[in-house]
Amino acid sequence: MAVAAGVLEVIGVTFRCPASSLSRATVAEDIDGWDSLSHAVLIMRIEQHFRVRLDAGAAFDVDNVGALIDLVAASIAPGVHPITG
Repeated sequence: MAVAAGVLEVIGVTFRCPASSLSRATVAEDIDGWDSLSHAVLIMRIEQHFRVRLDAGAAFDVDNVGALIDLVAASIAPGVHPITG
């Protein structure tokens, strides 16, 4: 599954919204219930889905869905070691 599709799927499940309603430009304010606590839950779910560990500072500084997709893609790039187990 492509990174973008996977991130959109996790966002959709987390916030109970159709992934098709999301885009790279979507921001937290566009989604009902997306606050700082639910963002932490989202990051944990993305880490579990992709079996990666995201830099906490970077994960909480993303401005939109596109930046989150890029962060995940960078974390699974060659040379970056995913979580094992």
